[in-house]
Amino acid sequence: MNCMNKYAIVLLIWWLGGSSCSTGPGKGNSEPAALSQKITAAGVNEWIDTDFLASLSSAGVLAAAGQIGLDIDKYLKPLAQRVDHNYRRYRWSVGYHEGGGIMISALPPEEESGWTPWERWYKDDQGITRKESWVLYPLKDPTEKGVARWYKIEEDDLYPRNLNKPATLQEQLRRERIYDAAKVLDFDAEEVLIAPLSAKAKTYYQQCRWVVIPHILGGDGPVIYILPPMDHSDEWPWESWYTDGKVKLIHHVHFTKDNKLTKGSWKEFPGAPQRPPEIFGVVWYWYDDKTLKPAMADFQ
Repeated sequence: MNCMNKYAIVLLIWWLGGSSCSTGPGKGNSEPAALSQKITAAGVNEWIDTDFLASLSSAGVLAAAGQIGLDIDKYLKPLAQRVDHNYRRYRWSVGYHEGGGIMISALPPEEESGWTPWERWYKDDQGITRKESWVLYPLKDPTEKGVARWYKIEEDDLYPRNLNKPATLQEQLRRERIYDAAKVLDFDAEEVLIAPLSAKAKTYYQQCRWVVIPHILGGDGPVIYILPPMDHSDEWPWESWYTDGKVKLIHHVHFTKDNKLTKGSWKEFPGAPQRPPEIFGVVWYWYDDKTLKPAMADFQ
């Protein structure tokens, strides 16, 4: 059976088994090129990212899910029905768990690796389907020769970490490991990032992508990013907190439109390491915020 036939069969099975609960493309997100719409038997619009499905199928993930007892409709199919998550940039693969059984891996983009968890699904020796998330940072128990070791963080279900929207901003920061990065940077995340926010600002920041990426200019320490929908970047800035080893904590704010606070302009070219891809290829007007509080804290 050739690849196209396999592709067609996978799509047919998934489409016929469609759920009536769907989420269409959201404002401020780039719609995948192969995002297709169908109408279910109940007359409900359902969006399917066929490219994402094809990538999972070609990597053997769908077949492996069946082997380890991972419910595709519940845990994987929703990833193809939404555009407000980052799993399309993950490296999905099938390998083997330490116990010898089949394991599905979802490895985050290179720039996030070590901070954003590496997610793994497998079946244990008792035949129970399990999920684990592994990180490198902050370092824990490195070897005597200085080799960093991956370690597990707590999980209590089988869902991809970034599938379901957090109920609160605090929960979002915990999930994205912002509190962990803030400890490394030696500041109180609750005091600096949460306390100054108006009620509407909290809602605004829940719509943003929060991510931790290390950078060489920060001594390879963590940089905390807040990335809003980029089609509003004239008014909604992306922000970063980090230390350069000289100043204890730096907060930079970036717009695509020059304003009275601008201290300089800057452009990051596509493919630059240790940067989120949202910021590539655009001239940013930035300023150094000495108050350290989020730029949209007073949003009304």
